[in-house]
Amino acid sequence: MTFARLFARAVLLVVSFIGFTQTANATNVRLTTTLGVIEVELYDAAAPRTVANFLAYVNSGAYNNTFIHRSVPGFVIQGGGYRYDEPSQQPVPVASRGPIQNEFSPTRSNVRGTIAMAKVDGNPNSATSEWFINLANNASILDGQNGGFTVFGKVTDASMAVVDAIAARPIINASGAFSELPLATPITGQFITRGNLVMVETAATPTAGPDYTGLWWNPSESGWGVSLRQRGNIIFAAMYTYDAQGQPQWYVMSNCTVTGSQCTGDIYRVTGGSAPTVPWAGANRTVSTVGTGTFVFTDANNGVFSFNINNAPGAKIISRQIFATSGTAPANNYTDLWYNPNESGWGLALTQQFGIIFAAWFTYDAAGQPIWYVASNCSINAAGTGCFGDLFRVVAGSPLTATWAGQNRVVTRVGDLGITFNTFDTATLNYTVSGVQTTRTVVRQVF
Repeated sequence: MTFARLFARAVLLVVSFIGFTQTANATNVRLTTTLGVIEVELYDAAAPRTVANFLAYVNSGAYNNTFIHRSVPGFVIQGGGYRYDEPSQQPVPVASRGPIQNEFSPTRSNVRGTIAMAKVDGNPNSATSEWFINLANNASILDGQNGGFTVFGKVTDASMAVVDAIAARPIINASGAFSELPLATPITGQFITRGNLVMVETAATPTAGPDYTGLWWNPSESGWGVSLRQRGNIIFAAMYTYDAQGQPQWYVMSNCTVTGSQCTGDIYRVTGGSAPTVPWAGANRTVSTVGTGTFVFTDANNGVFSFNINNAPGAKIISRQIFATSGTAPANNYTDLWYNPNESGWGLALTQQFGIIFAAWFTYDAAGQPIWYVASNCSINAAGTGCFGDLFRVVAGSPLTATWAGQNRVVTRVGDLGITFNTFDTATLNYTVSGVQTTRTVVRQVF
């Protein structure tokens, strides 16, 4: 079993991602995997070169969308070497920042829960991007081999349950560097896909304060809103609103950088995409910068969105929208941005609360103008593998830059939306819009 068109690449690298006791000024890194979150405490003072190297990969986003490519039960799990490229659906090596000098010390031994950097066999100063987490006390094996493997951090005790869960996954030989590849889900087709892998979706130093991911609105102006997805210190905001004629209009802020309790970024408008009822032909899409926006959060659930769109300034009070307060929640949380990598330019923002998903669908009309639909009550099935709900279009709302006058809004049911989650991060859309039935595939969008 191999990846589609996977080239053989035999690489002998070992890495470790753990350490001993936390120092007073230790940097923490959060690895968000498809099997849970791994929190790591780094040894900034004891292994400064190694920590700086590791954080350079973290802060550049190089570890985002990578996967655990090696698992040896009772020994190590290993990552940091390969990311999954969405357009080609292939594994590609993480770009190296160059080798670093070894900082092994017997006072930082390769015991269970520690993390260390990988090295090429026979070259003590060859660590680059790969890391491994020790599943057991490997001091007798790794402390005296190849100049010793540098331990530069420690996985928190609570996070070791996630590490052990990864180590417990089935392992296959996918050739080359993937001869000990752990699987998150069984392979159902001819090739290994992203959904089969144990993905490291993001690697980031945790932001101070809450995660602002969710659906936000102004309760006094029901009819427009914004979906926020936060990864590390970056927020992707997708706003559904109206143009001056009251027609549905959407904007995105794809790189709103969080500093303290606020973020600022450019606001974009996209035209020239295809309607969801015809084959995608988005080669002529035009992305225009229409202004800037700033979110200032007064607490975890309230804030102010200020903006300047087409030279018209304004501000809106916003709060988290709560649309479900009870029910049975599935094991997986599908809250995220979802898109088709081959049809970049449209997508869905899914917000899950208990057994309900609110889907905001950002797409285009027949003329290529941006339009949005919502499925505000997509009920999750008993198996937790999908949801189904009515699809609505809303017109006659006010633009963000005008005083809200939405009393004349018209809400029209245009069809239905069914979402089948094939894996944690892949799904199939089955929908009907204006009598036309269509199927499309989507994956979680990693940014």
